[in-house]
Amino acid sequence: MKKNFWIKFSVMCAVAVAILVLDLVTKYVFDATLGSNMVTVIPHLFNFQLVHNYGAAWGILAGRQVFLLMLSLVFLGIFIFYYVKEKNKTWLLNITYGFLIAGCLGNIYDRLILGYVRDFIQFDFWKSFPVFNFADVALVIGVVLFVIYLILYFVKAQKLERQNKNDQK
Repeated sequence: MKKNFWIKFSVMCAVAVAILVLDLVTKYVFDATLGSNMVTVIPHLFNFQLVHNYGAAWGILAGRQVFLLMLSLVFLGIFIFYYVKEKNKTWLLNITYGFLIAGCLGNIYDRLILGYVRDFIQFDFWKSFPVFNFADVALVIGVVLFVIYLILYFVKAQKLERQNKNDQK
């Protein structure tokens, strides 16, 4: 049992580190090379355009870096708390937490060190959609995986409840 925990924990850490490194390296490269230029990657699909985001998505809460930093730290704390608290750490849950923790840490690093978040991926077909980075992608994937985990968890719980009712009859 303990060996299985450490294997799953190691996978979670590996996922988090890999995504965090990808996020920080790409932010550094695009910050150093793009400047105010826009690079079309796939015409009418997506571009690379560097944006220093002093807010959250769509620039909301711009200038509230301390609040956004504290909010990110609170969510990171919640993710870690529930990861430690969860007794049945499935593979899906370990990978989910790897994505969530890496996404939080990537943007926390930018807010703490730079005072803004470096975003560079832009949908060309949806100009009003916010420019984003790999930390944002990791957070979205992490949330989707967590919803899938919750659905599977509640489906399994309902099955067990029905089975227990049938066994009592």
